[in-house]
Amino acid sequence: MHTNPHRRSRLRWLAVLALFGLVFAACGNDDDGAATEGPGETTTTAAPDGDDRDSGDTGEFQPIEGVNGVTDDEIQFAVLGTGPANPLGYCLLECFEAGVKARFDYQNSLGGVHGRDVVVSRTEDDELGNTQVKLLELVEADDVFGIMAAPLLYSGFSDVGQTDVPMYTAFPASPDADGFDNIYVPGGTICIDCASPPAVQGAALMGATKAASLGFGVSQASKDCVASTKENFEIYGPGVGVEFAYANSELAFGFPNGVGPEVTAMKNAGVDFISTCIDATSVVTLKQEMRRQGMEATVVLPQGYGDDEFLQTNADLLEGSLLSVRYRPFEADAGDSMLDTMEEWLEKSGAQMNDYAIQGWMGADLAITGLLEAGPQFDQVSVVEATNQLTDYDAGGLLFPAVDWTTAHDAPRDGDEYRVCAAYLVVRDGALELEGDPAEPFYCWDMPLDEWAEPETAG
Repeated sequence: MHTNPHRRSRLRWLAVLALFGLVFAACGNDDDGAATEGPGETTTTAAPDGDDRDSGDTGEFQPIEGVNGVTDDEIQFAVLGTGPANPLGYCLLECFEAGVKARFDYQNSLGGVHGRDVVVSRTEDDELGNTQVKLLELVEADDVFGIMAAPLLYSGFSDVGQTDVPMYTAFPASPDADGFDNIYVPGGTICIDCASPPAVQGAALMGATKAASLGFGVSQASKDCVASTKENFEIYGPGVGVEFAYANSELAFGFPNGVGPEVTAMKNAGVDFISTCIDATSVVTLKQEMRRQGMEATVVLPQGYGDDEFLQTNADLLEGSLLSVRYRPFEADAGDSMLDTMEEWLEKSGAQMNDYAIQGWMGADLAITGLLEAGPQFDQVSVVEATNQLTDYDAGGLLFPAVDWTTAHDAPRDGDEYRVCAAYLVVRDGALELEGDPAEPFYCWDMPLDEWAEPETAG
């Protein structure tokens, strides 16, 4: 493939925000095993409780020469992301890397892959503005088999897309991963512009009647998020008795002049539900102003799975806020999924359990799955080819619906048939509580959908 007809050359760091609260999903596959082995031998080890994937062969060791990042002992990956220069104030590179390492450590405890440990050989901070330079270095590095990438700016993704190096990234990278068969977004590439019901369902769950959306004028992605939210409420809101009453996509980043007039306008419009396209720190500022103006009962939809420290620090302000996620949340029943295994190994890593740690885990899981599917004489090309033949990949039950990687590199467009699902969490007393059935936490719709339809619960 290695082409991207849908390339958009615009600032995207606020897409980090826009893609968590407004949740879209495609379709996909997974069939990992859990086994131990060493060079020249294969043995099996029972999978831990809570992991439904069959115990089995972790591959056979065979010598390989001339493949970057592969030695007799290791399969080496680089992690790239934005560190302290991240202006949004949450754990990004550190948490993403911790999630990757936690999944690799778990696999290595089972015997690794094809008789080798999977490891992080390099960690690169893109310092916000050097993503392209760093990526170009990594695709040529002899100690890098694949790349785990969670930057705020996605410059250089198209360059990686012209190579054979597999790269595993995060939800907000969807527009820049679209069309490239060696770049993997958890759950498949997302359609940002398609009409979708999850935000409206969130409003319905909270008993709202008038909705609003806020975004930053500095970011086209944030502005697109507001426009999409408005369209979704106009299409689906009447079916649940929710009117879209206010939109502002021209706010200054960080609210340097406050947000008083906007809150007053929403109050006058009777808004009782706000779907945000702004960062978590700005959500706290917004909630402070809402409290000052007597709008504490208004539900806010922030972006992303917040870590415990953020929730507890801002517990009073965030009380009653609603989150939506597109993977199985910790607050749901694990069932036969890897949820308990992921939580255990993330805790061992000391990671904050936010969106990026979870996405790091899922990216590493897909890399391991592709390596196993490619067989013992693997290289970058064969791993990409093997991964792209997976038709029902669900990251061990964490992703819902599952991903069909034969099609998931191309984002769906309006009119395409696909399924969209979301799980909902409410902030109560500084912690997240699931809104719905723990055994079936996802609310799902079959798209396209021209008017509101009640979701199916699944999970």
